[in-house]
Amino acid sequence: MAIKVKINIDWEKVKEETIREIDERVAIAFERASEKAVTWAKENKGYSTQSGALSSSTGYQLYKDGSLLRERFEKSESGTDENGAKAKGIAAGKVAAEQRASELGAHICTVIVAGMPYAAHVENTGHDVLAGAENQFMAILEEEMQKAFAESDVPYSIITD
Repeated sequence: MAIKVKINIDWEKVKEETIREIDERVAIAFERASEKAVTWAKENKGYSTQSGALSSSTGYQLYKDGSLLRERFEKSESGTDENGAKAKGIAAGKVAAEQRASELGAHICTVIVAGMPYAAHVENTGHDVLAGAENQFMAILEEEMQKAFAESDVPYSIITD
C-alpha cells in the first residue's frame, strides 16, 4: 500500500511572513539600541546646557522604506528655554534626522542626531554631544540583535561604512 501526503503551502505567503517577522525583529533591535544611545547621550553630555536647545535636538528617528516608524525627541529638563529654544531644538532635530534618513535610503534605518547647527562646534571643542553615544551604539545594537534573534537560526551581520 502506498501512502502519499500532499502539503498545500503557499510558499510566497510563508516567505512574506518570514520577511515581515525578520523586519520587525530588526526594527525592535534598532529602536531599543537607539533609545539606549539617546539616553546615554543625554545622561553623559559633556557640555552645560544654556537654553536647552541642543539637548532637546538630540534624539532619533527610525524608518522603514522611507516611512517613519518611531521617534524620540523631547524637551530638555534643563536650560532657560529662552524664546522657545527647546521647541526649536526638537524641530531642528527632527528636520536633521529626516534629511539624513532620506539620504541613506535604507530599508530599515535609525538616525541619531543632535540637530542644532552648532552641535559639531560644541563636539569639536572637546565637549561630548554624540560621539560617546556613537561609540556605545554598535555594542548596544549587537546586544539587541542577539536578543532579537536568540531563538532563531537567522544569520545576520552588522556592517559599518
